[in-house]
Amino acid sequence: MSPPRLSRRGLLAGGVGALAGGQLLRSDVFRGAFDADPSVSTDEWLLPGRSPARRNHVPVTGGTELSLAWERSFDGGSGYRVVVADGRAIVPVSDDGVYAVELADGSTAWRARPRIATGYGVALGAGHLCCSTGDGFYVLGRGGNSKWWLPGYHYRTVERAGFLSTFLPVGSTLFTVGRRGLEARDMETGLRHWVGERADGSRLRLAANPLAFDDGTLYCAGGRYGTSPFVAVDAEDGTQQWTTAEFEYESRHLAVDGDTLLATGETEDGGRIQAFAVDDGALRWQQPTSTQPVDPTVADDLVVCASEGRRLHAFDRATGERRWTVDRQAGVHELLRTDDHLYVHTPHGVEVRDPSTGDRRVRHELAGSEPSGFAYASDHLLALRGDRLFALEVTDDA
Repeated sequence: MSPPRLSRRGLLAGGVGALAGGQLLRSDVFRGAFDADPSVSTDEWLLPGRSPARRNHVPVTGGTELSLAWERSFDGGSGYRVVVADGRAIVPVSDDGVYAVELADGSTAWRARPRIATGYGVALGAGHLCCSTGDGFYVLGRGGNSKWWLPGYHYRTVERAGFLSTFLPVGSTLFTVGRRGLEARDMETGLRHWVGERADGSRLRLAANPLAFDDGTLYCAGGRYGTSPFVAVDAEDGTQQWTTAEFEYESRHLAVDGDTLLATGETEDGGRIQAFAVDDGALRWQQPTSTQPVDPTVADDLVVCASEGRRLHAFDRATGERRWTVDRQAGVHELLRTDDHLYVHTPHGVEVRDPSTGDRRVRHELAGSEPSGFAYASDHLLALRGDRLFALEVTDDA
């Protein structure tokens, strides 16, 4: 009598059991050395449209000449983000899988099907693709092959802290929230390096959704809505360095620029942007916004963010002084910044603006439905709009 064949779920469960055994042994045979090297090239970003510092800034000149290189459609709405690796744009498509699309012409390089669910995004780290689904947390190789899976770690986002828990890949380390609180895992195997602790030895739980990383420090924010502090954690061992006072937010986003930690998000009265010192968490300044602000761009000591009230705002990073405001926008989904240009993804298409004044330089109209993702890589702007992906070639002004 032939032995029974294991189902795919059975094989995955067996793999998880093997990982758990390796975790108990705590052997370097099972878990690689801790590494949180944040090095990022402008062609392959670890996170969608940004580095782990979350500044939304690409250190290239950019340009105002935009031309449509190609577009393609998917059989389902595309997930909120697009990332780039090995000359390919990687897109999660609802109820259909994850697609890798060639930047050269938009053709499909590969497709993976890790039971993907709607709208939780993908992110890259150390040659691995992270994607959260309603079935758990999947990590794939850059060729779409399955690496490992964490059951129970479902419905996670690489976006902002709110109703969902977050995850953040940095180098060969994955930061996320588990049953025991904030944790760091090895990207190659999924085995745990540490569980975060406060100064008194208690675990970091709801106040510790990882959102940004810079210079060896992991910056976290509370989730599940409500009042909670911002927390700085030593990325190597998970110990808390400092915590701010508690602030009321309904969603939170963090970005790090030099000696400043910037926090933006939705509040009960609209929105808020705050600046904290990275060495001790002291509040430097704060500014209210009438509605929820979109994740900011930060470069040249200038913080630019959009709000759902159809406005663009620019603030001095050091003082919080308002530099300029643009009213009556068509609506802004996401911002990206190069050294010389500000790119705005709107329901009508893509605008190019002067970051020092907010003045519009160029408007390029695009078809498709509501914008759902934006990235800059290899001299291309990639714009997700409903079930369509557009690639715009960017010509340097010089």
